[in-house]
Amino acid sequence: MSSVGTHMNTFHDASGRVTVSVFNHLGSPPQQHWIEEEILVGDGDMIAIGGGGTASESPGALLTASHPNDDLSGWVVSSKDHEVSNPHQLVTYVIGLKIAGMTREQLRSAVFVSEGDSGVAPHPEAETGVPNDSFVMVGGGFRVDWHGAGNLATASFPSSEFSWKARSKDHDISDPANLRVFALCLRRNLPVGRVSVSIQRSDSGQAPHPAAIVNAAEGFALTGGGAEVHTDGPGNLLWNLEPSTSNNPTFAAASKDHIDPSPATITAYALGIRLN
Repeated sequence: MSSVGTHMNTFHDASGRVTVSVFNHLGSPPQQHWIEEEILVGDGDMIAIGGGGTASESPGALLTASHPNDDLSGWVVSSKDHEVSNPHQLVTYVIGLKIAGMTREQLRSAVFVSEGDSGVAPHPEAETGVPNDSFVMVGGGFRVDWHGAGNLATASFPSSEFSWKARSKDHDISDPANLRVFALCLRRNLPVGRVSVSIQRSDSGQAPHPAAIVNAAEGFALTGGGAEVHTDGPGNLLWNLEPSTSNNPTFAAASKDHIDPSPATITAYALGIRLN
C-alpha cells in the first residue's frame, strides 16, 4: 500500500539552503503483518532521503524492513508479530530533502543507492557503502526477505562514515533469510556547494526494552538514522526507528526482548548534512 505522508516538521541546515521535512502515516486497521507499506513524501519538490517505522512494544510487533523505494519518492516499512498475536497500527515515516538551487531531478541524479545482500542465514548480516570518495553517506536501511515464521531486525546503522550495516535473526523458530542493506549516498560536490556529514550517537542503559534518542548535530539537517542492539542473550529485537516527531531534529530507536528474557543496550544514530 502507498500513502502520502502527513507533514510533521521542517528543519534547515546552518546555510539555510538545505531543507528537510518529516512526514508520517498511521496504517489502519490493525494487522498482524504489514508487508512493504509505502509512505510517499508529501512535497513534490523533495526526494526521500530517510525514514523509519513504529510497530508495537507490547506484546510485540517487530520491524522487518525500513528502506527507500526505487525512485526515492518514498520509504518502505514492514513489520510483524511473532509467536504471540499482536495486530497493530504501523506508523511509517519518511524524511524529504530539497536543496535550494537544485531541481528535484538534479538532486535525485546526485543520489546513489548502494545495496548489498547477506545470503541466506539464521542470523544474517550485510554491509554496503559509498561507491567512491566522490560520495558521502547520508543514511541507510534494510529489508529482511523472510518466508517462514519470521526473521527480525536487530540492527541498521552507520558502521563507519562510509558504510551501513544491518543484522537480523530468527527467534525461537528457525527461519533462515536473506538480508538486504541499503546505503544512501549523496555527491560530495554539488552545483550549489560542498556537502558535510555529521553522525551522532546515543547509548541506552541495559534493560529488557531499551530505548535511546539522539539529536542531529547543531547546524546539520537530519537526513536519516538507525540503531544497533547489543545483547548476549536469546535476542532483543527492533520495534521502533523514529525520525523526529517534535520540533527538534532527533532520531529515536527502541527494541525489546520477546518471550525469552534478553536484556540489552541500544545505540541510536542520527545523520545530518550541511552545505558549505
